[in-house]
Amino acid sequence: MKQKLALTFILVALVLFGLAIAVGIIGKQKGGDYGRTVLAQQTYTADTIPFKRGEITDRNGTVLAANEAVYNLILDPSVITADENITGPTLDALAECYGYDRAELEKLINENPNKRYIRYEKRMSEEKRDKFLAKETEINENLKIKDKIDGVWFETEYKRIYPYSSLACDLIGFASEDGSLGSYGMEQYYNDTLAGVPGRRYGSINEDSDAEQVTRDAVDGNTVVSTIDVNLQSIVENQIKLFNEKIGSKNTAVIVMNPNNGEVLAMASYPYFDLNNPSDMTVSGYYTQEQIDAMSEDERTDAQNEIWKNFITQTTYEPGSTAKPLTIAAGLEEGSLKTTDTYMCDGGEDIAGGGRINCHKLSGHGQLDVKGAIVESCNDALMHIGWQIGKDTFCKYQPIFGLGDRTGIDLPGEEYGILKNKEDMSDIDLATNSFGQNFNVTVIQMAAAYCSVINGGSYYTPHVVREILSPEGSVVESKEKTLVRETVSESTSDFLKTAMLAMVDEQTTYSTVVPGYEIGGKTGTAEKQPRSEKKYAVSFCSFVPASNPEYFMMVVIDEPNVENQSAGGHATTLTHDLWVDILPYLNLFPTRSTGEEEETTTESPLQEPNEAETQGENPEGEAPQEEPRGDENGYEAGMFQGGIE
Repeated sequence: MKQKLALTFILVALVLFGLAIAVGIIGKQKGGDYGRTVLAQQTYTADTIPFKRGEITDRNGTVLAANEAVYNLILDPSVITADENITGPTLDALAECYGYDRAELEKLINENPNKRYIRYEKRMSEEKRDKFLAKETEINENLKIKDKIDGVWFETEYKRIYPYSSLACDLIGFASEDGSLGSYGMEQYYNDTLAGVPGRRYGSINEDSDAEQVTRDAVDGNTVVSTIDVNLQSIVENQIKLFNEKIGSKNTAVIVMNPNNGEVLAMASYPYFDLNNPSDMTVSGYYTQEQIDAMSEDERTDAQNEIWKNFITQTTYEPGSTAKPLTIAAGLEEGSLKTTDTYMCDGGEDIAGGGRINCHKLSGHGQLDVKGAIVESCNDALMHIGWQIGKDTFCKYQPIFGLGDRTGIDLPGEEYGILKNKEDMSDIDLATNSFGQNFNVTVIQMAAAYCSVINGGSYYTPHVVREILSPEGSVVESKEKTLVRETVSESTSDFLKTAMLAMVDEQTTYSTVVPGYEIGGKTGTAEKQPRSEKKYAVSFCSFVPASNPEYFMMVVIDEPNVENQSAGGHATTLTHDLWVDILPYLNLFPTRSTGEEEETTTESPLQEPNEAETQGENPEGEAPQEEPRGDENGYEAGMFQGGIE
């Protein structure tokens, strides 16, 4: 028996000795890791250090999106309950400063006496934080009393703010509460650039088994410097607001670009929203609170998304007559069209099996050359030009001009557009496509195409960001202009600029002429689907100075709030008013005399056209209609009612 007990004792001793050696080895090799694991299970061992989301500025450094420090109130029950001279004064101060229920606070800390971290209130203001800090200083510095305030501290976070509220909302977009995720605009497209990396503060055990605190600092996001000029953006948005106060529309959009490098200088559309409160749909007056209350949840979501959507990049429309110079450019480039070619406009064309397609002037323009076809915006002449150049050339050049495809602009959710395939294109398709109907593009596609046509033929990718800066202000990346391809020759570009200058100069109704300045431009009026509803999108593309353009502007008004949407020159009127405000700001000096004769053409009445103006004489007007004959090509009855310009 004694031998057995001795053997058992020896075996147990050997096991314990082995365990001791194993624990020693593990403690030496992995003690730190196990220490961190233990500390990680303590509520006080780790907290996040927030990053600052990068700012967004305009091209001159004006801040459009910034950060404001906010504070989370943190309770440390292990400290608050450690001494009765701390517990009472601390709870009293919290109740006094913030109106908290003292009994509730006392119950919370007594139920969690060992906790070191309880987030009690989130994202309070600096002013609110300072109220408690002042009380804490008052009590703790009073040497006559034993009372002390302790166990309360404030954790810093950052709140995204937009100093200009709704300004450039389509371009900027908005960020989540913690700044980690952007939605819409530059906030979304450049989210990885703007978002930083949060830091961490956590406990660990060193080699001597002592607890120590380790901090990994947060990395702030980079600053995005946009191409936008905040003053130019303000002018554009103010004019859109004035237009909507007088007339209004389903959507009014304006883009201003530098045609020589693709920079977007201003971009805006109505309706707009408040970036600081993007869910408020009443800001622009587009919806009343009563209308919102009457919506279902799905209807509110759809309405909200429509307001947030950028009309210029995310909505397609039929361009109408703004596409006519592009049709002509294609013919000139391929040599199937000469500037001296002439066409007889007798008010429209009868298409075999497809009814009659009217010109906007039912009495006809008579004999026109190619320049005259642009000046008069003649549908009849353009139909002949379309047939003359043929569908192969027409379909070849639409993609060359970037139509129907994404431009690559640095904004999210860009749409493609819809073009007719060459294989499926009939004579009537070619006829209507030649003057901008029955295919869909985005505003940014048309703007980029026009910039290439007027700058001598260079198609640059449109962009809204100039450079990326580090948090310290050094340049991380410069966004240089990107040449994608050549679209037209210098000679074609010069001819089209001359023709579009003549169009503006020869306008008599709703003129865009600004005394002393050479402004080139082209009108557009497109009848929307379904044609029977008689709804229109009217537009105007213009550029200054016409001979050597430095600035390009496009205005699109989708369904103006008037009975006869195709008439009245609303797009040209808004364009005129915009240039009147913009040109002095840009410091562009007049290149022409400002005689009395020119001054008489600068009025821009926002009014309905009179009877004479609706008889086809006004390029922006709609003429009386003959019934179309047949719809064998699948177009709706009434499709070509009202000779659309």
